[in-house]
Amino acid sequence: MNKISYGYASATSGALIWGMAPLYYRLLNEFPLMEVVAQRAFWSCILFMVVFIIQNRLSELRQALNSFKNISLFIICSALIGTNWLLFIFALNYGQLMQSALGYYIFPLLTAAMGYYFLGERLDKLTKIALLFALAAVLLKGTSLSNFPWIAISMATTFALYAIIRKQLPVKSDTGTLIETIMLAPIALIYFGWQAQNGAVLFFGADLMGLMLAVFCGLFTIIPLYLFHNGNKMLPLAIAGLIFYLNPTSQLIISIMLGEPFSFIDISVFVLIWTGLLIQFSPMFFKSQ
Repeated sequence: MNKISYGYASATSGALIWGMAPLYYRLLNEFPLMEVVAQRAFWSCILFMVVFIIQNRLSELRQALNSFKNISLFIICSALIGTNWLLFIFALNYGQLMQSALGYYIFPLLTAAMGYYFLGERLDKLTKIALLFALAAVLLKGTSLSNFPWIAISMATTFALYAIIRKQLPVKSDTGTLIETIMLAPIALIYFGWQAQNGAVLFFGADLMGLMLAVFCGLFTIIPLYLFHNGNKMLPLAIAGLIFYLNPTSQLIISIMLGEPFSFIDISVFVLIWTGLLIQFSPMFFKSQ
């Protein structure tokens, strides 16, 4: 397998695992939202730490946390990614996975807009048009609901802010994620202690199956992250960007399979999003050929 083929296989596998993750987390919908997020943070930290120890990369942590500014930014990133994880589990448990998919479709466009306003990055005409399509989709979705699609907007906003702040930190993706989970792990441990003090059974039942479910919360974080970012290093930017959308597309398909309503308005919303993305990515795609 050549480098490009390996890049396709790795990035596609990562995006699809992310997209299929709702099928796993659905197994945990009888447990408290906070426990699922806490287990995800705790086991991601443990597993990432094991990998870094094996690879003798712990020095990267010291280098990444060499200033008060970096530490502060990582604290903010940790809060944002933790909130995003909580919103995702909430959406899944309350039959709103379609809003999660919509949020992840919007997120790259919102990131581009934030980069323009906060970082002074260039925003070309096609991206501006794509943003207008995304705005139209959100407004259309908002008018079709008794409540505004706050889950989608919140997920897109937290993830976009996270991406913008992480861009200011010159660290590898997995190094940054390990630091974030290290910062979230104490909160998870405090939650575990509080639950134990109140007589709750932790680790999804505290038996072997429960422990395995808890560990897989971490695996479903680190494996797709590694595959996706490792594959992206070998692919053109346009292709890597398009592959990301396998994640929300998979979530959309799963939401329909789980019986969530998919009305004509919903179809129109996603057609608007897809049209905007096609406008944004088509020149980059042809340029990469």
